[in-house]
Amino acid sequence: MRCSVVIPCHDGAELTRACLVSLLQQVPSPPSEVLLVDNASRDGTAQLGSLDPRIRVLRQTHNLGFAAGVNVGIRAAASDLVLILNNDTQAATGMLAELQRVLLSSPSIGAVAPVSNHVKGPARIPVGALGQDAAGRESIAAALADLPTAAQDVDTLAGLALLLDRRTLDRIGLFDERFGHGNFEDDDLSLRLRLHGLRLVIARRAFLHHEGHATFRALGLDLRAEITRRRAQFCAKWRWDPAGRATIAALHGDVEGAATAAREARATWPNWPDADWHLARWHSNCGEPHRAATCLQRLLSRCPHHSEAALALTLALLAAGDRSAGERQAATTATQFHLEPPQQAALLDALGEADYHGARYDGARRHFLAALELLPGDGRLQNWLGVTELAAGDLQAAELALRAATDAGFALAHTNLGICRYRLGDTAGAEACFTRAVELLPDDATAHRNLAAVRAVSSPRS
Repeated sequence: MRCSVVIPCHDGAELTRACLVSLLQQVPSPPSEVLLVDNASRDGTAQLGSLDPRIRVLRQTHNLGFAAGVNVGIRAAASDLVLILNNDTQAATGMLAELQRVLLSSPSIGAVAPVSNHVKGPARIPVGALGQDAAGRESIAAALADLPTAAQDVDTLAGLALLLDRRTLDRIGLFDERFGHGNFEDDDLSLRLRLHGLRLVIARRAFLHHEGHATFRALGLDLRAEITRRRAQFCAKWRWDPAGRATIAALHGDVEGAATAAREARATWPNWPDADWHLARWHSNCGEPHRAATCLQRLLSRCPHHSEAALALTLALLAAGDRSAGERQAATTATQFHLEPPQQAALLDALGEADYHGARYDGARRHFLAALELLPGDGRLQNWLGVTELAAGDLQAAELALRAATDAGFALAHTNLGICRYRLGDTAGAEACFTRAVELLPDDATAHRNLAAVRAVSSPRS
């Protein structure tokens, strides 16, 4: 399918040249046109059109900023699909084809983005500067091709690279030009896409190398100050809308406020899937896992590759005591969704805790050990392993795990280590552990009771 690429830029001609070369080398076919929106560059950017007839330079008399520059390019684009792209990027040769494949896989998908070494959110992958040259990009792409999942639903996409259908842009509108040189114009676009019930998807097999903030450095802008300013603009724009208020509340970690606004937003935006996401978090916080599970199931029916929601659903089902449904969902989450190592560990942790509470200690041990392979320094997981070994009666194994937990700084492990030492017959060692637990957790009634009990045992009778 024909695709126009829109690249706004201000100076940075050599970076832009490298970006263009990577686009012209796309397989099986390069873009039908590249619209280079030259925001009054002072270097050789205007001459880059000579690289290939498919490159059109749209010269501007002054720097319009990112959002307005993108809009100039979109209005001039001739293709059905539009890829919005930063100029300080270089694409692996199959990136455009993979983005198109994912976008066209479902009419419910509104925008698709690649993974990158330098991008906010779950699209970031830890490959460092390996993608700076073509060979590195191809090696990354080859590794990504083996991933079991090609797509991941998310709540927002970064504007680093976005593939959209022109009809979608006609429906929701172009970028909001009030966001100037950049930051939060992508959050704004993402929210508008979500309000229309459209999905935002990361194409996990598509790779784009990104140098990072090249334009901001060239303009001498303070990135942190710009982010603060644009965040304030975003909040000012959306605070009058209930879905906007929910989004802003979530941005500030206000789970209750997000849920309250989400309930109101359902009447205004009945197709907005994130209402269920905000409500699920609230129900989970309130100890209502059954209600959380219902919300998460609705969200996954709309956004079927939402890995965070799939993991949260697993945890909610297990917390609700529905072991069989929780284990089925865990198997689905582990095999059909993209999970980062901390998420994989959280899944194994939840299964381990469910096994522990069901007195299935072999299963709990297996799950906690597997989680520790992913997060070897995690004191909480070491504590759970130690508690499991205590329950199973292996005091030596329990002591090893609980000492590792205390060494990792997990305060509660001192109490459990004290119990272990007491059962091993080391009353003095137990008292030392309980004393340390009280020092670290002065409000923990259990720690105080254990310390009082062991002191009563160890003190001589009158």
